[in-house]
Amino acid sequence: MLRMGFGRVDMTPALGLRMAGTPPWPPAAAVQGPLQGRVILADDGERRVAIACLDLMAIPAAEAATLRSRLAAIGSLDPAAVMVACSHTHAAPFTFLGMGAEEPTVFGYLDEVCDRLDEAMTAAVADLRPVELTAGRMQAPGWAFNRRPIYANDQVATHGFTWEPGFVRLEDEADEELQVLLAREPGGARVPSGRGGLVGFACHPTVMEAHPVYSSDFAGVLSAEFEARHGGVFGFLLGASGDTANLDPASRDPDRWFGWEHAQRMGRALADRADEALAAGHAVAGDRVGFASTVLRIPQRRVTPEQVEAARWYLEEAPADLDERAFTRRLTGHDHVFGEVPPRANERHARELLGMWEWQRRAGTRELIEEVEVQVVRIGAVAVVAVSVELFTAFGRRIKAESPFADTFLVTLANGWLGYVPTKEAFARGGYEPLLAYQSRLAPTAGDQMTDAALELLARLAESR
Repeated sequence: MLRMGFGRVDMTPALGLRMAGTPPWPPAAAVQGPLQGRVILADDGERRVAIACLDLMAIPAAEAATLRSRLAAIGSLDPAAVMVACSHTHAAPFTFLGMGAEEPTVFGYLDEVCDRLDEAMTAAVADLRPVELTAGRMQAPGWAFNRRPIYANDQVATHGFTWEPGFVRLEDEADEELQVLLAREPGGARVPSGRGGLVGFACHPTVMEAHPVYSSDFAGVLSAEFEARHGGVFGFLLGASGDTANLDPASRDPDRWFGWEHAQRMGRALADRADEALAAGHAVAGDRVGFASTVLRIPQRRVTPEQVEAARWYLEEAPADLDERAFTRRLTGHDHVFGEVPPRANERHARELLGMWEWQRRAGTRELIEEVEVQVVRIGAVAVVAVSVELFTAFGRRIKAESPFADTFLVTLANGWLGYVPTKEAFARGGYEPLLAYQSRLAPTAGDQMTDAALELLARLAESR
């Protein structure tokens, strides 16, 4: 019989570390929703798989690989069978370099995270017991919104509003499907006190991003609420949310969509929908676990000499009264980045472009290739697809729709962080997400390549016994 074990630890550091989510990256002065690490371990008697769900913004692939190896050694499983998934809360300390991060602080906190996750895996191994699984899914409208409004000339301004002049339509729809997997003691009631499980939803956890506090955001509220209602340990999986966020672009009161009160309101409402999904859910067939992965080689987009010249001019010579919108067109070829255009709106992008150019010029004419892992873990007839990017919603919908598994979770920011992966149409319209920089550097074909690879892995696992 399938066995599962669960472990949970608090990863909240001492106050004072800089927040990774939003410039100017203030130090944390309080805690509103502790940062947790949760490990879900599944065993079928022959193989084991594990999913570590972390309330962090992101972890680089090299650090994720180290953590996977450590957890694999403790849990007696293959490192390739370990998935490390970040919730992408913007109210967590830096766990990667760049953007104002201080190297000793970053690595010190990463060491602390690894030590605490060792404890969670140890607890999960000790907790292994037979389980039966129930899965469900339910639409949860009103909590996630496409953040890419299209304006005149078919151009996107990320986080613009629908009531602004020139608005045409939103580029896509949010994926409002909430998914849940519940593990329970064999022979119990249909929705009894649970051992634990997984909850998945596709929405940027940015409710707390402008607040100088450590916070697990709505995702942490959702997990904690479900744990309080059902018992056990529930990990959060962030779906394909590269183009979705918690702010309604039709709202004329944007502040109401942010802050701890909204995070609690959102997390509890999603927990209500997850309960409805379980009530209408179904037993999960199968008692086998498995895993498969592949590494794609995807080229970087290149910074042009014209962009380098423009970025240097902006940083060294731009006048105080510069038309920032006009310079955005010069630097990016598009009308907008964000909807709002403050003074020095292009400064961060100009600096990041020059950083990318320094990286790329050392390769000369040689194409810079990124190694991008796609991983699939199987627990009975449930599959979890992991990608190390901020995938656009359209790709996630396709993976779930075409998967041979009855229940397929899609998790992003897993096993590393390689930035945004927009659709080809989004590249043509501009906005923040396709903006060439460290956080968006893969070729426009990346999304299709990763989606195709995921579907191939799913087919392979579906055929295995």
